[in-house]
Amino acid sequence: MENPVLHKLAAKQISKYLSGECLENERFQAFIRAVSDSYRNFDRDKELFEHSSALNEIEYGEINEKLKEEIRQRRQSVEKLIEAIQSLEAPSGEVLPAADPDNLVELLDFLQRQIEHRNVIEAELRAAKEVAEAATQAKSEFLSMMSHEIRTPLNGIVGMTYLMLQEDVPPTIAENLKTLQFSIEHLYALINDILDFSKIEAGKVELEEINFDFKQLVSNIKRAQQFKAEENGNRIKLMVDDDIPDSLLGDPVRIGQVLSNLVSNAIKFTRQGTITIELSLLNKSEEEASIFVSVRDTGIGIAPEKQAAIFEMFTQANSATTRNFGGTGLGLVITRKLLELYGSAIELESQEGKGAEFSFTLTLPVGMVSKQHFNLIDIINDHTLKGLRVLLIEDYLVNVKVAVKFLTRWGVEVETAENGLVGLQKFQAGAYDLVLMDLQMPVMDGYTSAQKIREGNAKVPIIALTASATYSNKDRATSVGINDYVTKPFNPNDLFQKIARHCQRIG
Repeated sequence: MENPVLHKLAAKQISKYLSGECLENERFQAFIRAVSDSYRNFDRDKELFEHSSALNEIEYGEINEKLKEEIRQRRQSVEKLIEAIQSLEAPSGEVLPAADPDNLVELLDFLQRQIEHRNVIEAELRAAKEVAEAATQAKSEFLSMMSHEIRTPLNGIVGMTYLMLQEDVPPTIAENLKTLQFSIEHLYALINDILDFSKIEAGKVELEEINFDFKQLVSNIKRAQQFKAEENGNRIKLMVDDDIPDSLLGDPVRIGQVLSNLVSNAIKFTRQGTITIELSLLNKSEEEASIFVSVRDTGIGIAPEKQAAIFEMFTQANSATTRNFGGTGLGLVITRKLLELYGSAIELESQEGKGAEFSFTLTLPVGMVSKQHFNLIDIINDHTLKGLRVLLIEDYLVNVKVAVKFLTRWGVEVETAENGLVGLQKFQAGAYDLVLMDLQMPVMDGYTSAQKIREGNAKVPIIALTASATYSNKDRATSVGINDYVTKPFNPNDLFQKIARHCQRIG
């Protein structure tokens, strides 16, 4: 029988053991085919088994490697856990358990106690933080209240002294008034230093960005400090680079404060000498200008080992400095912190007995030059405010008298109200060009009164004339519609110019 479909091993055995007669039988041929199919099925099952065995060996190897890696990682984790627990400082009365992998339960129990202990400490720290924040808030409120209580009577003293100096008085009284004025200015400077320092420390100082003339600012500072310099027999020199742009963007009040602090210090510590203020342009582009600023004196100087200390709060170079020259020791701290807000740093070069030079660099955006280039001093006079009708809302009688004297001298028609409610009623019954508003008053405070006035009249200028000098008060005043802010004790020229500006009596 020749049958190519038979399994090769079956065909070989058939040809070897069976005769041709057997192979011709049909029933026997069916049996042979069945045997051949069995051979084939056996071969197929064998191949499948071998393939399956090979796969199982590979899978087993992979699983085995994974298990080994997991065991290794577990061992490392246990070692790191033990190492971490050992690095902990055991609380008082506790003993660190033995660092043994077989001692994990005790180690973990110790760790749990440590976590609970840390949670207690964190809770205590949070409570202490809340207490500190409450204390800071209380300090801020205290400073605000003390500022108001001190500035309110001080405004009356300042105003009356200023008015008396304008009158024709005997020379001896004039001399006494000048001494009184000097003492008042000194007290005012001390109060401002403490409040400014508090505001800076609390992060409440925000720099304005308005157009100003740096060269004019320095010139004004020289003019303002000239009298004090002459009292000490000093001369102030001003060296200004003409290439500095006429208009820069910045906060002229704070930049002026920095310069005034440095010039005032130089005058204070110099006798029969020279104070030199220098402004020079380092570089300039269309967008910004970098300006080097220096204040140099020929005064007492500062020893090298004391130079770092003078920039710390309430510290001066020598314990005798406060007795001889006065001051809080805050001026340079405030100066340094204000410059830091501008991304600048103050530099000091000095030798004891040979004077000192304080310098810094300011990089400011270039501003737009105003087409109207004028000096307020040249265009305002006693007739500027003549005919204006002003409502003064103020509860402190002395300050009412002082303000009325100034306003009357400037030709202003003024009416007064003793609290916010009376002021509101008078405003609603009359016609006024401007309102001067104290903020802290009985019956109705200035904020409420201003808000109600603003609800009925969106245009009338309202200027806060107040002893409250904190930024939170200024923000609140702005939010109720108050246009401007004059802090007591006020500079009469400052009040004059703000009234003139808001009533459009100047450009």
